[in-house]
Amino acid sequence: MSDERSERLRQRRKQSQERAQDVSTSETDEPAETDKPSKPSKLDKQSEPSEPDETNVDDGSVKEEQVGTYMYLPKSQKKDLERLYNILKAEYEYEYDEEFEKNRAFYPLVVKCGLDSLEDLDASDIRERLDSI
Repeated sequence: MSDERSERLRQRRKQSQERAQDVSTSETDEPAETDKPSKPSKLDKQSEPSEPDETNVDDGSVKEEQVGTYMYLPKSQKKDLERLYNILKAEYEYEYDEEFEKNRAFYPLVVKCGLDSLEDLDASDIRERLDSI
C-alpha cells in the first residue's frame, strides 16, 4: 500500500511541476531566450566553481539541503511558535534587510536552542519540564 501511495505522490508532484512550468512559460511576454530555467541545473552547478559566497546559500531548495522532520505539537505550542517566528522575522528583516526563512533559519535555530537547554538535564528535570507543558 505504501508503494501505491508513493507513486501517487510522485505523480502529483510531477503534475504540479508541469503545471507550474506551463504557467511560467505562458505568463512571459519576453523573448524565447528567457524560457531557460532561472535556476541553474545540477549539471550547471557542478561545472561552476563553488565560491564560499553567501548568495549561493539561498540558490538551492531547503528540501535539497536539509532533512525533513515532522512533529506533532499541542495547539498552544504551535501558536506560540508561529507568534515567535513572526516577531523574530520582523525584527531580523528590519535589522538586516534580508529574508528570515522559517525552514532554513528559524526551525533549526529553535531546535538548536532547545537542544542546548536540554543538554544538562537529568531524568527528574525532564519530568518536571514535561509536567509543565
